[in-house]
Amino acid sequence: MVVDFRLVAKLLTPALFVFGLITFIPAIYAHINEARGGTAFYFTGCISIFISFIFYMIGKKAGQYPSLRVLFLFTTSLWVIVSLISAIPFYYDLPDINIYKAIYESCSALSTTGSTVITNLDSRPNAILLWRAILQYVGGVGFVALAVIILPISAMGGMSIFRTESSSFDDSAKYTPHIKIMALSLIIWYIAILGLCTFLYVVGGFDLFRAITTAMSTVATGGMTPTDMSMNGTTPFIQYTAIIFMFISSCPFMLILSSLAGNYLQFFKDQQVRGFLMINLVIAISVAVSLVFKNDYSIEKAFRISLFNVVAITSTTGFGLEDFTLWNHFASMAFLFILAIGGCSGSTSGGIKTFRLQICFSMYKTQLLKLIHPHIVSEPRFKGKVIDPGTLSAVITYMVSYIALLAVSSVIASILGLDLGDSVTATISCLSNIGPAMGTTLNPSTNFSQISDALCLLFSCDMILGRLEILPVLLCFTRTFYKL
Repeated sequence: MVVDFRLVAKLLTPALFVFGLITFIPAIYAHINEARGGTAFYFTGCISIFISFIFYMIGKKAGQYPSLRVLFLFTTSLWVIVSLISAIPFYYDLPDINIYKAIYESCSALSTTGSTVITNLDSRPNAILLWRAILQYVGGVGFVALAVIILPISAMGGMSIFRTESSSFDDSAKYTPHIKIMALSLIIWYIAILGLCTFLYVVGGFDLFRAITTAMSTVATGGMTPTDMSMNGTTPFIQYTAIIFMFISSCPFMLILSSLAGNYLQFFKDQQVRGFLMINLVIAISVAVSLVFKNDYSIEKAFRISLFNVVAITSTTGFGLEDFTLWNHFASMAFLFILAIGGCSGSTSGGIKTFRLQICFSMYKTQLLKLIHPHIVSEPRFKGKVIDPGTLSAVITYMVSYIALLAVSSVIASILGLDLGDSVTATISCLSNIGPAMGTTLNPSTNFSQISDALCLLFSCDMILGRLEILPVLLCFTRTFYKL
């Protein structure tokens, strides 16, 4: 058998069991606070655990060593199944949300996209708001853990860069205790920054519930908040806190841990981090200048609001703080330019990723040099090393896949009723897991509550594809994947 489906079931068993236990958290919260909304979560948790038991029975006699195809199918299946299961509470507890919008909301939260189809958030059950935050948090750390343990061997471009973050990371070590300890260290770091971010939000004036749920969204670079206002009306202290943690969560976690272990300057010497920082500062300062001269903002407010929104977009968090599409034409063009960039590899952020753009730019420079000097020996470089052909091929393949999927999805969205601006920017937002779009009806001032059921399903697929970096998911739907 080319793909061992029993082994896929075996791998799904513990993941779905743990997810079922996590589902009880908002149920217990609702019970303790005598709030509505607990029943749906108990029901959802039981379903997840029951499905894990079925998979356990199927996979009892499965082998021990998964192939690359098994890992691809496991990862795709896990995200699809969990997205469907986690939609149950939205459908059950929110009468105005149908099954398609419930699926959209769960996919948006798990993929840390952060766009929502739920209106009047301030009047919704706290258990539902907590559930959205938990899904973002689990989606963020789940992606990082999968990236460290499973996805690096895929050599699909994005994950292979993990090898450059740690000299001891290689294919032969992927299931050794060292890798497991590394994944555990990532989770501990993830919890630690959540605690610190929550504390600072409380200091800044948030109540404990809003602080925890917003912190979960921040460190997961999700963007969903428990209020319709998002970050509007918050204090400068809160906004600067969000900027710091959005940026940190967009940087390679393994690199951060390595720097904290002793080599403190390693973080700032990293080419990808420096490139990501430079993009944020250049765009933020440029937009701030336009706000000062065209919108009469004070210098401090212009820099703060500009930097917040730029980091929110590049980190793919998508928090709302004013509508940047209403500032001026230059600002709109600047945000359109950075809409798909994303953060760094090995972080919770989505998007194309900074390193891919750096590799493409290196290839561009090399090709220009060879056109001028045909006999020169020059190769694209990243982090001071020659980029191997496999990585170059993977990056090009990913970029072509992203553009092709963007084109196809945008056309389908326009057929389903969206105009050109909404179709393209909403598709970019979903594929890059950002949140806000930049169209006429879908923009930072609105949400996705008015889109049709068909668009909900289309954008849900885009979000999952974008979160898993497109290619592993698409491969699972090809005939060749299941042949020798």
